[in-house]
Amino acid sequence: MIVPLLKCFNPSLPPIFILRNSAVKSAPTSLNRIAAIDIGTNTILLLASAWDGKTLHPLLEKERIARLGEGVHQRATLSKEAMERGLQVLKEYLTDCQRLGIQRVFAAGTSALREARNANEFLNEVKEKLNLSIDIISGEEEARLSYLAVSKDLKEEAKRILVADVGGGSTELILGFREKMTHWVSLPMGSVRYTEQFLHSDPVRPKEWREMENEIEKTLENASSFQTPDLMVSVGGTATTLAQVEMGLSEFNPRKIHHFKLTQEAIRRQILLYRSKTQEQRKTIQGLSPLRADVILAGATILYKIMETMNCHEVMISCHGVRYGLLYSKLSNTAK
Repeated sequence: MIVPLLKCFNPSLPPIFILRNSAVKSAPTSLNRIAAIDIGTNTILLLASAWDGKTLHPLLEKERIARLGEGVHQRATLSKEAMERGLQVLKEYLTDCQRLGIQRVFAAGTSALREARNANEFLNEVKEKLNLSIDIISGEEEARLSYLAVSKDLKEEAKRILVADVGGGSTELILGFREKMTHWVSLPMGSVRYTEQFLHSDPVRPKEWREMENEIEKTLENASSFQTPDLMVSVGGTATTLAQVEMGLSEFNPRKIHHFKLTQEAIRRQILLYRSKTQEQRKTIQGLSPLRADVILAGATILYKIMETMNCHEVMISCHGVRYGLLYSKLSNTAK
């Protein structure tokens, strides 16, 4: 699609915080300029990039916590407030794309839009107001795109790789060798879903956390056929946040976080830290966005239990998730 002209933001709307906003890099204007938007349960992410026929050259990356899937797993519908938050983020992103001279924008919706009975209401509103089409992708396609992004990044690795994409509403586990995906599963567990389902006290009570832990273990039985990988990689906001906290970074720095390795023990220490604090106290932790303070415990526990189940003592953190895979996939189809 061609990005439309947009009106200015309504200044009366509540602000949406920038969590990631990489510096805009220069790139030859002759290159194709394309963008991908990953619309998740918790976050909406933008990757604007130039393409030289072989390589993606990122121009701008942004993340917003819109919490589009707030309450979806209880009532199976998107709230009016959540849809408005999502709409405003998308409006902002398209303004960015217009400024950068982006020629095509691809948008993919995941868990929350898959489950919400009124997802079409949101899609129609976005199409009508922003002229942006959103494709709701299946769990299998989400897994494929996550693995594609990681395998392109680690194409020299001649190893069996496990990719864990811990999202707000679902978690995808993908096992493969180089660029070939051999096993995959999309599991109904995520940081927002399990926070809403289990963690109702503040601070979290031990019983609540144990009930969540038991549910994670039960859910991971669906991945019992997976072999222990040579390398485990995790994508998504939970993984990058854990790395950011471990390094004590005051702001998101993809150059430091991308390919950083977290041990199982380091994640266990963070889990204990989050369990010991109220949500307000968590907001003071260096590296933890205040907007993730409520869901980070569930996300960290999910990733930890995956590592424990798969017998992985460390995990490589990747900043290349679904949005990268989406662009690689679209570019590959265009080249055929």
